[in-house]
Amino acid sequence: MKQLFEEDGATSAVAAVLDRSNRQAPSGRPWVMANMVSSADGAYAISGVSRALSSPEDREIFHALRASADAVLVAAGTARAERYRRPTAMADFAGQRRVFTPTPAPRLVVVSRSLRLAEDQPFLSGEGVEPLLLHPADADTSGVPAGVELRGLGSGGVDLEAAMRSLYADGVRIVLCEGGPTLLGQLHELDLIDELFLSLAPILASGTQVGILGGGTETIRQLSLHRVWEANGFLFLNYRRDRQAQPASPEQPASPEQPAS
Repeated sequence: MKQLFEEDGATSAVAAVLDRSNRQAPSGRPWVMANMVSSADGAYAISGVSRALSSPEDREIFHALRASADAVLVAAGTARAERYRRPTAMADFAGQRRVFTPTPAPRLVVVSRSLRLAEDQPFLSGEGVEPLLLHPADADTSGVPAGVELRGLGSGGVDLEAAMRSLYADGVRIVLCEGGPTLLGQLHELDLIDELFLSLAPILASGTQVGILGGGTETIRQLSLHRVWEANGFLFLNYRRDRQAQPASPEQPASPEQPAS
């Protein structure tokens, strides 16, 4: 994998992903990373799943990100479509992981408003820690299959800010969100995304599954480009939230030094 840009020196993609030393979240919540794959025209899935947009290098980053996280956050719909399993220890990264945590693998945290979980959902059983299922506190949990720990947060929907505080109280310091777009969009609106890893596939896909933040309210958050890698035509982009920057108002005309695009 070829590095094209890095603001703090040359580092391999895996080493950069595994380095937690400069990921300090705002007080009282974990650092939140988001990882998504997209076609060149913005499709996040083909025929309902993301695998057709992936590559060996993308999967290497995917596994390294999981190895660096304390919790993997995913929407129930994505977990159903992608047939999620409980994260387990990865031998390739075991040594690096032991430096910052005694747990062999991150805990899966599933966000569900409807609590519709099929009993054959893979993450309900198998090797690994029992997943945490976040749901509205006023939801009826009587039909939820065994195999998850229930935690109610919010009314009518899951309160994601309270969820982050709750995970922090559990000792979680790094959260990796793997989507889907609706959940990512909600985190974005709340300004809870600290870092974005976006794998850009050299594919035009079209279709309706376009936009990694879903179709929520337009909300502008400034990012800074942190790293870029390239392999076999795929670009691997790493951005961080820039909370010091002030984006220009849409009504403000561009200055001569910043021509309108």
